[in-house]
Amino acid sequence: MYTVEAVRAAELGNASFLVADPDRGVGFVVDPLRDVERYVQLASKLNVKLTHSLDTHLHNDFVSGRRELAAEVGANIDELEPGHDLTIGSLTVHAVHTPGHTPAHKSYLLSEGGKPHDLFSGGAVMLGAIARTDLFGPHLAVHLALEALTTLQARLRGLPDDIRVFPTHGGGSFCAAGGGSGHETTLGTERRTNPFFLTTEVMPFLARALNQPRYPTYYRDMSAINRGGAPLIGTSPPPLTRLGADEVARMMDEGAAVVDVRPGRDYDREHIPGSYNIGIDGPVSAWVGWLIARGRPIVLAGGTDAQHQKSRRQLLRIGFDTIAGALDGGMDAWRSSGREVSTFETVDVEDMAEWVISAEPMTVVDARDEHEWASGHVPGALHMYVPDVPHHANEIPHEAPVAVHCASGYRAGIAASLLEQAGLKRIIHVNGPYSDWDRLHLAESRP
Repeated sequence: MYTVEAVRAAELGNASFLVADPDRGVGFVVDPLRDVERYVQLASKLNVKLTHSLDTHLHNDFVSGRRELAAEVGANIDELEPGHDLTIGSLTVHAVHTPGHTPAHKSYLLSEGGKPHDLFSGGAVMLGAIARTDLFGPHLAVHLALEALTTLQARLRGLPDDIRVFPTHGGGSFCAAGGGSGHETTLGTERRTNPFFLTTEVMPFLARALNQPRYPTYYRDMSAINRGGAPLIGTSPPPLTRLGADEVARMMDEGAAVVDVRPGRDYDREHIPGSYNIGIDGPVSAWVGWLIARGRPIVLAGGTDAQHQKSRRQLLRIGFDTIAGALDGGMDAWRSSGREVSTFETVDVEDMAEWVISAEPMTVVDARDEHEWASGHVPGALHMYVPDVPHHANEIPHEAPVAVHCASGYRAGIAASLLEQAGLKRIIHVNGPYSDWDRLHLAESRP
């Protein structure tokens, strides 16, 4: 009997899958991440040799780990073309052409004893969604959306409802909007409940498929990196270089980005002026990849050694390899060097509401995305989605305080650090759920 083990990358909203046939001592991985240590360890625990590694599509959100697995364990990374089969132990893997998310997207149908059991669907089928079709440019977005419709209604039609589905993309992935959390479902469940299966008319399907939020800028060159092959990093990257405060200051002067990985409230109490607040309690890689140019030296600051290692792992997954090191000694070392620190005020939504009602001079910045803003917002607020802050912060008056909020406080912390970089002085970080605005029975504006 074979087993399917999900290996998750929560910050990406993704999972990869290790399929093991312990009786035959072999296994394979679908959509592996670049840091392959977990697959190697899991294969050892299951007492199998990883013989093959497969990708469902050319990834835009992370570096494929297929080359790493080939180097570390000798996994075969030859392409399995649509319509062809691969035998691994007692299992047969059949490649199915399922375009939509990408032009050459494949899903893998897994059979044992001649009976199909599982579909590794990549982004062709997700829990309650499909992966977006616009990553190859607006000129192909409609064409790929129509391909996605054909995939759901025709290419997968012959598969029974009891087929288990293991999607790579899940809730939280910028590769899709509206997907549910989790990485296992069945075709029957999705056919009954997934709005993309239920929407069979062309124009409503296109409207649903193309109504997507923006995605991080690092996506634009990720497919090229995966085509060319990122440098190999091995299973155990070397320890992070410990950098003194003087060295960090010099590197900042020379253009390095300092990324403070502490949660927002800790950052608010004191931080290095000009640093980015991208906390490890959220998707570090997505926001670094959105805001910091690939190739720019990065210094990690704040937090623990373990948090720095976790942050580096996330960044390596998206091909951000220019991590110069971490500030040794944290903020204590920075202060001891005699250098300036900055602080933000931290407040709750209720405090922001009192300010609004008082009519005191203050700018409220809503750092949520366009979809969230359209669903309702604080009266008089200025909408400035996080990645737009560096380009539009000059529109905010400097003579009054600026209170910045999002849905939970995480993105507001990032936006607050960007506002500081833009020269604003009195910044108030609203670190609480926007849902409190409703709880307090406060009126919302709607476009």
